[in-house]
Amino acid sequence: MSSVGEVRKVYRGRDIEVSFDLDISFHIGECLPGERNVFKLDRRPWVLPDGGDADVVARVVELCPSGALQYRRLDGKAQEEPSTTTTVTPVRDGPLLVKGEIEVWREDGTVEVLPRATLCRCGESQHKPFCDNQHLAIKFRAPGVPFKIHLSPVRLQADKPITKAEDPRRLD
Repeated sequence: MSSVGEVRKVYRGRDIEVSFDLDISFHIGECLPGERNVFKLDRRPWVLPDGGDADVVARVVELCPSGALQYRRLDGKAQEEPSTTTTVTPVRDGPLLVKGEIEVWREDGTVEVLPRATLCRCGESQHKPFCDNQHLAIKFRAPGVPFKIHLSPVRLQADKPITKAEDPRRLD
């Protein structure tokens, strides 16, 4: 069971629709440098799908390791398909990066299928099974692959978790 909420905000454009679920976000802001006309924290709404080419927007969304960002093509082009092989990659001192078809059962019985997720392995997340970066607060240590965090207004310090309340994307 997941303790996350059920709020996925939808930003509809002409050719592509982008959705965002702050509750499952890893709070690293991979989207921000990817397409600056689409993803901007200093405006509301912070996502404007028509600000860039739909193919580029789709590629940027697919960089989101947590599945918090997803897209739906409205122009007839192919939708994102989860990998046919599920992979689980442990991040050094952090979560598990999972890619594939991930079924998340909500407390109300609804099921959401994610193409990507970052799952907690420190046991301290307030949004289990998803990682909310509490591993940083408790100085969790475990083997895994290095994961480069790009500092941004979403993540000001690589070694300090931000809360959902501190994430500037919550204001939409």
